[in-house]
Amino acid sequence: MKTGESSADGLLLLDKPPGVSSFQALYPVKRVFRGRKIGHAGTLDPAASGLLVVGVGTGTRLLEFLEGLPKRYRFDVKLGVTTDTYDLEGQTLETKDASHITREQIEAVLPKFRGAISQMPPVYSAIKIQGKRACDRVRDGETVTLTPRNVRIDRLEITGFHSGVATIEMDCSKGTYVRTIAHDIGMELGCGAAANNILRLAVGPFKVENGIAPDAITGVENLLPVEKAVDHMPSIKLRSDSWAVALLHGNPVPAAGYVPMPRSEEAAALAGPMDTTCGIFSHAGKLLAIGTVTPLGHVNPRKVLQPA
Repeated sequence: MKTGESSADGLLLLDKPPGVSSFQALYPVKRVFRGRKIGHAGTLDPAASGLLVVGVGTGTRLLEFLEGLPKRYRFDVKLGVTTDTYDLEGQTLETKDASHITREQIEAVLPKFRGAISQMPPVYSAIKIQGKRACDRVRDGETVTLTPRNVRIDRLEITGFHSGVATIEMDCSKGTYVRTIAHDIGMELGCGAAANNILRLAVGPFKVENGIAPDAITGVENLLPVEKAVDHMPSIKLRSDSWAVALLHGNPVPAAGYVPMPRSEEAAALAGPMDTTCGIFSHAGKLLAIGTVTPLGHVNPRKVLQPA
């Protein structure tokens, strides 16, 4: 371990390979940043690959503010097969001839899954029931009953179709199950379907093309600064160091004590017009805390990142 790794703080964009769990994908990160707290935002199925946003040190304290960011996926939908896990990793329950299904037929059913929808998660999922994952309960022979969840699909487009396999890209909200989308498309077409080759392309502003493979991690040079964790939020800059001292002692800052920081249209769209959570920066541009803006314009500290 090089000097500095034991006190490193930041975000790491990990390109998780298929075949390992999200937890296992963190092993190389923990070896490089030994002694630092490590965590990730948004679990990927072991069979899935792609972007996993990892927090190192102080970065782990900001992961909760990344969990709700929209996701982008690319995945294959294999027509004519239904499995218990809704992907090709599971046990086949039924097969049907899907040779008559055309790209146009698939495109015709996709609007049913766009917008705000109610989705039933697969029982083979990490959803916890009384502290135990649903998939573990099923494997132990228990009968699992899950409840539908409300999710949002902003974009669902077919990008390729060949030999009974449709490739689809999807922009969606937190909590959307790709496997369920594939399964439900198959049900709508009447032939069944299962997901395969699930790839997470993006989490909010973070892109998989900027990710690094676990075995290629070398040290602090791979980290993004913790400030990147609030790029999608409104942010403010305190007018003076005296306001920073007050804030770090848990005191609110009035509107006269700060100025709004400029943000891009993309960032504004990610946060949403009603978001009152903001990043709080020192006059020198250092991220001090996450705060909440009151109707009167005061900013209350919610999570202080720097010592008082």
